[in-house]
Amino acid sequence: MIRSTVVAILLLIGHPAFAADPHLSLTTGLDYSIGDYGTPDDTETWFLPLNLKYQSGHYSFKLGMSYLFVRGPQSVTPDGDPIPGGGVVKTTHGFGDVTAAFTVEVLDERNYPFGLDLTGKIKFGTASEDKALGTGENDYTLQASFYKPMGAWMPYLDVAHRWKGDPPGIDYQNVWYVTAGSSYRINKAWSLGADYAWREKLTSGGDEISEATLYANYKINDHNKLNLYGVAGFSDASPDWGLGFMTTHSF
Repeated sequence: MIRSTVVAILLLIGHPAFAADPHLSLTTGLDYSIGDYGTPDDTETWFLPLNLKYQSGHYSFKLGMSYLFVRGPQSVTPDGDPIPGGGVVKTTHGFGDVTAAFTVEVLDERNYPFGLDLTGKIKFGTASEDKALGTGENDYTLQASFYKPMGAWMPYLDVAHRWKGDPPGIDYQNVWYVTAGSSYRINKAWSLGADYAWREKLTSGGDEISEATLYANYKINDHNKLNLYGVAGFSDASPDWGLGFMTTHSF
């Protein structure tokens, strides 16, 4: 769903691969999404992320947190995960889950037919389960990212597997994610891109994630970048639509 899309976009801003000199970057922005997720009422989410990333050589570490404003029946989390209870439309807000990710560049696309990054990620269940801001459980993800710059184009493919923590009253399945797309560099400042994301059913009676993203990246200067994006969902596990922007400052 759109939270995962935001993460993928943040990773794309750093492609292809890694800088020679160590540096620190800070990313924030604003994200809005709306969808019924298979329920009679819509869930609207405002998502304010804050991500700190340290990159050195072939390695990077990222720590993320967020603040959420949500209005909906509290039968799904802001990520679209079904949770027990709910049914009454409420407006809630609070801190989201804390995430930590470590990425290593395994193959440099300049020396191999394609580039390959491996990422391990932990989502700590710190968001309030009582407010339906999260599941209250930890999730663990392992992702392989393949990419290859081809002139102005850069096609990419992400394949990930997530091990879900089960909150009381529900049994999640561990699921595979796949995202495929390409960016296109217009000039030194602007690039455009699009991708499609799919995920297996999280529960036996649920639906698969199916959504497409269009985005534009603008390099303001050597230290600042801006990303604009829109998302369209095609299943009950995805939002109907969403949009947002992200800005990154490198120190």
